[in-house]
Amino acid sequence: MLRLEKNSEAIGINFVYYCLLSGAINMNEVNRWAEKVIGENEVSDLPDYIFDLIDFKGEVTELRRLIGLFPSWECTKAQDRAIYGIRVRRGRKLRKDDVSFNEEQALEALKKHPEIEKLFRETFPFIDL
Repeated sequence: MLRLEKNSEAIGINFVYYCLLSGAINMNEVNRWAEKVIGENEVSDLPDYIFDLIDFKGEVTELRRLIGLFPSWECTKAQDRAIYGIRVRRGRKLRKDDVSFNEEQALEALKKHPEIEKLFRETFPFIDL
């Protein structure tokens, strides 16, 4: 089930925000995700911020204000690395000031946690991995 509200589970805004913070996706892909959510759900069931996300071009810090909560996706350390593995697989380099592990370790974590790739593909079917 799609979760878009505060204190929700992995799928939804918490996971999307985490992917954005990690650099696995960019703001344009957040916009596309919002369009997908609107197209797949009953409009009256959606929080107002989903509609604002379609055209949002601001900074990540502004995004938190827009959605009215601080999204937090609970994951293990290895799952966190797996998200960065997606970033690496998409051709985006890791910076030493961002993480304490290297690209090979991130890709290995992704290999060991196929559930992360599955969740990513389900959440962002419009992104080729």
